[in-house]
Amino acid sequence: MKSESLTPKRGQVSFALVALVAFLAGVVGLVGFAEHRLSQLVVGGLGESFSTRVYSAPYAIGPGHEPPPRELLERLARLNYVQVSSAPAQPGQYAYQPPAVAVYLRGFQTPAAVETPGLYTLTYNGSSWDIRSSSGPVAQASLEPEIVAELSGPNRILREPATSAEIPDMLKKAVVATEDKRFYHHWGIDWHAVARAFWADVTGKGVLQGGSTITQQLAKNLFLSPRRNLRRKAVEAALAFYLELRYGKDRILTLYLNHIYLGQDGSYSVAGVRSAAKFYFGRDLKDLDLAQCAMIAGTVRSPRRYNPFLDPDAAKQRRDFVLHRMLEEGYITEAQRAAAAAEPLAVKARKPRAPEGGRDDAYYVAEVVRELSDRYSEDVLYTHGLLIYTAMDPLLQRAAQRAVLRARPQGALVALDPRTGLVLALAGGRDFEQSQFNRATQAQRQPGSAFKPFVYGAALESGTATAATVLSDVPRSYPRQADQTWDPRNYDGIYFGTVTVRDALAHSLNAATIDLAHRTTMARIVSFARKLGVESPIAPDLGSALGASEVNLLELTSAYAAFDNGGFAVKPLLVLGVMDAEGGVLEVDGPRRSPQISPQLSYLMTTLLRGVVKSGTARSLPALGWTRPAAGKTGTTNDGRDAWFVGYTPQLLAGAWVGDDQHRPIRATGAKDALPVWAAFMETASADSPDDDFQDPGGLVRETIDPASGLRALSGCPQRREELFLPGTAPTAYCPLHPGGIRGFFKRLFGKS
Repeated sequence: MKSESLTPKRGQVSFALVALVAFLAGVVGLVGFAEHRLSQLVVGGLGESFSTRVYSAPYAIGPGHEPPPRELLERLARLNYVQVSSAPAQPGQYAYQPPAVAVYLRGFQTPAAVETPGLYTLTYNGSSWDIRSSSGPVAQASLEPEIVAELSGPNRILREPATSAEIPDMLKKAVVATEDKRFYHHWGIDWHAVARAFWADVTGKGVLQGGSTITQQLAKNLFLSPRRNLRRKAVEAALAFYLELRYGKDRILTLYLNHIYLGQDGSYSVAGVRSAAKFYFGRDLKDLDLAQCAMIAGTVRSPRRYNPFLDPDAAKQRRDFVLHRMLEEGYITEAQRAAAAAEPLAVKARKPRAPEGGRDDAYYVAEVVRELSDRYSEDVLYTHGLLIYTAMDPLLQRAAQRAVLRARPQGALVALDPRTGLVLALAGGRDFEQSQFNRATQAQRQPGSAFKPFVYGAALESGTATAATVLSDVPRSYPRQADQTWDPRNYDGIYFGTVTVRDALAHSLNAATIDLAHRTTMARIVSFARKLGVESPIAPDLGSALGASEVNLLELTSAYAAFDNGGFAVKPLLVLGVMDAEGGVLEVDGPRRSPQISPQLSYLMTTLLRGVVKSGTARSLPALGWTRPAAGKTGTTNDGRDAWFVGYTPQLLAGAWVGDDQHRPIRATGAKDALPVWAAFMETASADSPDDDFQDPGGLVRETIDPASGLRALSGCPQRREELFLPGTAPTAYCPLHPGGIRGFFKRLFGKS
C-alpha cells in the first residue's frame, strides 16, 4: 500500500499564496491608511476632529401639517432656500406665485428615511395644500431637517497642544494609573484586561467592562468611526499594535493627552490637557499641583459626569479615586495622597458659553447630549462627526423658549405630539447662559393639583365613582402617624359641603379629592399614574393624591397624552436616530405607545379637564387670548413654590412650570403664573392650526342628572345636567331630593322647593 505524499498539493499552495498575498495587502493598506491619517496631525498630535451636528425633525407638508404660505416660506428661508423669479431649476430654489409655491426640494437621508431631490408644486386652497410632483399628485412633501446645533469641529475646539516635557509627570502617572495601569508593559493590547472584561461581561458579574488600553483609545480616536462591531475592534487592535511599533510609549502618551476630549464649554470642545488646565483652573500645565492633575485625569472617563462646574461632589469623589489608584501603583506616598485629598477643587469661576444655535435651541440640545452621553463616550459624541436627528420643530422650539421668558423667577415648558410622544419643543429655563440646569427634565418638584387627573381617572376606571358621583367637600382630619393627623384644606378656604366629581376637579377642591382618593385607594391611583407614564417615586399615602410626591415636567406632561389621544400611553422621544460620519446608522428610534385606558375613559377625562378651562381654575384662559377648544389642569403647591399648567388641544400637548430654583415661596399659582406661559406658547404654536374639536369615540352613555344627588333628574330638580358615563356605570335610580311629574315641573318652573 502506497503511503500518501506529505508534499502540499498545488491547490493548497495556491490557496495559501493567495491568502498570504491578501494578508500582506491588508497590512499594507492598513499601514497606508494609518500613515495618511497620522500625516494629518497638527503640531503636538491633536489629530483631526469632525463636526457633530444636531438636526431637527424633517417637516412633512400634508395631512396633519398644513402650514399657511407664510409659515411655509419661513421654513424654506430657515433652510436657506433661494427664491427665484422663474421655475426652480435646481435643488434649494423656490418660486412663489400665490397661491402656489414651486419648490425644488433637496432631498435628505436620516436613519429612518431617504428622500430624493425633486420639484414639487404646492397650491394652497385656504386650509390645506394640493401637492404635485413631476410624476403627478402626492400625499405629502418633506422638507429636510434643519441644523440646529454644531457641537464640535475645527472651529469649535479649544486646543493647545503640549510637548511631552510640558506635561507634568504627575498628570501622566495619574492617567496611566486610572486608565491603563499596565501601559508600560504591553504592546497596545492588555490581554489581562481583555480576559477580565470578557469574563465579567459573559458571566454578568459586576458592571459591563471594557478592555481598551490607552493605545487602543488613541487608535480609535485618531482613525476609526464610533460604529461598534467586531471588525472595528479587530482593526483597532491592529492599529494599536502598529502605533506601538511606530512610536515609543512617551510619544503615544503625549499624543493621547493632547487629543483626548476633556470637557465642553458650551459648543466648544475642550481637547487636550493644556486646554483642560486653563478651562478648569485658569492655569498653565506646569503650574498644576497633584490634586489638580488627579482631577483632570478623573474627567477622562466622563467629562460630563465628573464636571466640577456641574457636580463638584462627583468631581471630588473621582479625583480622590484617582489619588487612591496612584497610591496603589506606587506613584505617590500616603502623605501626598492625604494632602491632595484635603484640598478643595479650586476650579476657576466661569460663565459658560451658549451652545451653537443660540438660546432658543440650547436646552433641547443639552438634553439630547445628556441622553446620548449614556450610550456614547464623550469623545465620540463631540469629535467623531456624528449626525444626530431629533424630534424638534424649530419654530415651536423658538415659541417655547420665548414663552418661558414670561415666567418669574424661573420657568420651563415642554410640548409633545400627543399621538406619538415626539418632543417637539423643550425649554428648560429662562436663559441657558445663566444656568444650564434643565428644569423640564432634571428638576423634581411637587406637581400639586396637576396630579389630580390621575386620581379621578383611577376612580372612573375602577368604577369607584362616575362623573356625577357626589363627594364630601368638608374639612376633615386623617391619621398620619401614631399620634399625628393630617388636615388637608381647600386652597381658598371655601367648602361646598357636597359636590360632584366633575365640579370637584374643575374647581380643584382638595377636600373632595381626598374623599375620592380614600374611596379609590392609593394603590389604584399609583398604578393608574404608572401605566400612563409617571415614573418618579409616588408615596402610597393620601398626600400624593394632592401632588405631594415629586415629578419632573416632561414625565408629567407626557402622562396626560392618554387623555388626549384615545387612551395610549406614550414614551417621550427626543432622539430619532444617530448616524456616524461615514453614513452608517448607529441607532434609530420611533414612536412607542401602548393602549392603557379605553377611548371612552380618555374622552370622558378630556370632558372633565375641559371643565377646568370652561368654568374652573383655568377659566381665565380666554382673557389671555385663547378661544380654541382645550383641556388641562392647573397645579399650585404650598406657599406658591411651584405653579403648573398641563393642557392640550387635539393636535398638541404642552406643560408649563413656574417656580424658584431655591424652592422659596413666591406666591405663584397655576392660573396666575403657569397658565399665561402655556397660553403664550400655544397661541403661537396653534396660530395656523384648524379649530378642530375633540372627537367623541362613541360608546359613552348620556344621562340627565341632578348634580345635588348625582342621580337621574326628575322634573322637579332645579338643576339639571347632561352627564357622560362609561358603559354600565350610569345611575338607574332617580333623585330623591325633588318631586317629579307635573307637581315637580311646576315647582321648578315657579322656583319653589
